Amino acid sequence: MKKLSLSQIAGMSCMIFAIFFGAGNMIFPPSMGQQAGTNAPIALLGFVLSDVGIAVAGVLAVVLAGTSMYELASRISPRFAKILSLTVYLCIGPLFALPRCGSVSFEIGIIPFLDGFDPKLASFLFTFAFFGITLLLSLRKGKVVDIVGKVLTPILLLCILTLFIGVIVSPLGEVGVPRGDYQSIPFFKGVIEGYLALDGFAGLVFAILIVHSLKAFQISEHKQVVKYTIICTSIAAVLLIAVYTILLIIGIQTSSMELFANGGNLLTYVTNTLFGKTGNLILALTVTLACLTTSIGLSTSFSDYLCNEYPKLSYLPTLIGVCLFSFIIANVGLNQLIVIVQPLLVTIYPIVTILALVSLLTPYLKEHTANTMKCGMLFVLPFSFMDGMKTAHINIPFFSDLMKNMPLFSVGLGWLLPAIIGCTLGYFLHYRGNKRTLPR
Repeated sequence: MKKLSLSQIAGMSCMIFAIFFGAGNMIFPPSMGQQAGTNAPIALLGFVLSDVGIAVAGVLAVVLAGTSMYELASRISPRFAKILSLTVYLCIGPLFALPRCGSVSFEIGIIPFLDGFDPKLASFLFTFAFFGITLLLSLRKGKVVDIVGKVLTPILLLCILTLFIGVIVSPLGEVGVPRGDYQSIPFFKGVIEGYLALDGFAGLVFAILIVHSLKAFQISEHKQVVKYTIICTSIAAVLLIAVYTILLIIGIQTSSMELFANGGNLLTYVTNTLFGKTGNLILALTVTLACLTTSIGLSTSFSDYLCNEYPKLSYLPTLIGVCLFSFIIANVGLNQLIVIVQPLLVTIYPIVTILALVSLLTPYLKEHTANTMKCGMLFVLPFSFMDGMKTAHINIPFFSDLMKNMPLFSVGLGWLLPAIIGCTLGYFLHYRGNKRTLPR
């Protein structure tokens, strides 16, 4: 039976860490640290639970079920699985997340260096190079572990470690008092923010890349795939938590200062203060690498998905099309698409979360799994739809006012209580139905 070496496990773990650790994951913890102040450790615990926890749950749920999100969702129905899979892959792929990788790395990493250069032309040139590099580094699926895990990730971690050493050697300020909800409900606020990071999508999408990377190492038996996925994903989760902690500490040291608009501005201030112009280079490299590794993971996973769903497609032309489309959207239509895609993501994320979490409970739910999922989603859909409408700033008379009275609706979790009720009801309805069919 084939076994992975320690070097291969390390490479796989670093790859999983890097594809999850995008620019959004980098700029939020410093902002949370500044706002949470002395309550930052409690807030981080909540954030890790919902962000890392749901992401890992997504990966494990898919791998335990088979090799793709389609197999996971097909427990409900093949048509549902096809629609949900396509929607998620499009949203987290070329319609939103992929072009955003290019635009965010440009905004945070490159704009400070323009100095009078035409921003539109600079964005065009940078994103062309960004998605060109993404294409080149994604050409050989079997080499993603070597490229991302063994080359790009160590450089990324070194950049983050440099920032951390800087704030330890030259502290920026005293730890301040918590602000806003971080003062009264720091743990729960962290849970909410971790959930709203929407990394559960990434878990479901990246699972296919993890499985294919293991197969490149001749790990194909299902038990072995599950075993090494658990090992490598757990190590990646520890790495994520460690990096989140470092970034949180950086933010904590600014907690007695005036609030920054976002984590990107905070990191720019910190790097400038500690390292001057060299700091801008460090930050630019860090953000670009964080976006690039995620971009490689997303483009590879989406291209794989399309090739699996439509066997007539081949990997290379599909990958070229994905990168080209993402490049175009990053330059001409991203802001318009965000208006449409973000409400859609908020609407389907509770469904995806239920899909992942209930699937992990399959060994305990057994034959009740599908009915528990169906009933839970049936209860959730009206509330997640209203969450999406709120994100789109669309008010529906009567229903919008009614939803405002739901527990947790104001923070985007109005679906949680209905989900618990629906899943519980689905389980016991199935159980009672089975009892009626038993012979007397």
